[in-house]
Amino acid sequence: MRRTWQKMLKAAVRLSGGILILCLLLSGFAEARELGHYLPGVINVRDLAVPAEAGFYYEQYNFYYTADSYKDRNGNSVNSVGPVQLKGEVDIYGIAPVFLWVTDKEVLGGNYACYISPSIASTSVSASASLFNRAVEIDDDSWGLGDIFVQPFWLGWRDTHYDLSFGLGLYAPIGKYDEDDVDNIGLGFWTFQAQVGGYYYIDKQQASALMLAATYETHTEKDGTDITPGDHFTLEYGFSQYLSERLEVGIMGYSQWQVNGDDGDDPILDPSVKCEVHALGGQVAYWVTPRLNLSLRYLSEYNAEARFEGDLVTINLTYLPTSLF
Repeated sequence: MRRTWQKMLKAAVRLSGGILILCLLLSGFAEARELGHYLPGVINVRDLAVPAEAGFYYEQYNFYYTADSYKDRNGNSVNSVGPVQLKGEVDIYGIAPVFLWVTDKEVLGGNYACYISPSIASTSVSASASLFNRAVEIDDDSWGLGDIFVQPFWLGWRDTHYDLSFGLGLYAPIGKYDEDDVDNIGLGFWTFQAQVGGYYYIDKQQASALMLAATYETHTEKDGTDITPGDHFTLEYGFSQYLSERLEVGIMGYSQWQVNGDDGDDPILDPSVKCEVHALGGQVAYWVTPRLNLSLRYLSEYNAEARFEGDLVTINLTYLPTSLF
C-alpha cells in the first residue's frame, strides 16, 4: 500500500493543486504497518482443541470485516490533517474451508492431526482526501483466491478437565497480489506460525470451558518490495457454556501486537512504529443435527494503533464424521 501512495504522489506532481491533498493524505495514513496472516476472532471458541474422535472433519469459516476508522501510532483517529478531510474504508468478505484429519496415532503422548485451509475473499478499499470542494479518491475492489494455510503438525492432549494443543503451520502466498494494488487478496509473503491452545473444563461434563490461546507469526520479505513485516503475537481468550445439549453461548476476545517493526529501505518506513489491536464479542452456536453445528459471532475492535479499527462478523459451520449425541 505504501508504494501505491508513492506512485500516486509522483503522478500528482503533474496535476495542479493535487499534490497538496495527496501529501496530506500520505501523512495521515503512512504509519499503517503490515498485518500478519492470522485472523483472530474467526474460529469458534472451542475450535483450538484437537477433536477427540479420529476421522475427517469439515469446517467452514465465513467472515466479514469492515473498518472505516484509522488509528495512528498513539491510538488517535485520523480523519483530518489541518483543513484537509481524510477518509478511508476497508471491507473484506472471506470463506475459509478447513479439511481436517484427526488420526488415531499418538506423537509425544498427544493425538496427531493435520489440516489444510484454502481461502476465497473479496476486498474493497476506498480512500479520499478533500479540501475546499476538491477531492482525490481511490476506490478499488477485487475477489479471488487468498493465501493458503497448511498445518501438517497438530497435537492434542486431553483429560476430563483440560485440553491442550500445539500446532506448527505456514501460509503460502498464492492469493492475488501486486505491490501496485491496494485491493490485494493475498499478502505477498510467507508466514510461519506456532500456536498453543488450552482449555479448562469446570465440570466433568465439559459444559463450561475457559479458553486461552497464543499464536506467534514470523514473515518473509514481501514480494516486489524490500520490506519484511515484523513478527506478530496474538492472545485469544474466551468462555463457552452449553445451556442445553444443542445450544452453546460464549464470550471471547483477542489482543494482537506487532512484536518488532517492519524492516526495509522504504523512505517513509519507520521501524519504531508497531501496530496493535484488541477486540471483545460474543457467540451463539446450535447443533442443527448431531453432526452439523452452526455458529454466529460478533466482535468489535478497540484501542487500535497504526492500523484500521473495525468490526468482525462470522457465520461458521462444522460437520463431524460421527454423531455428537
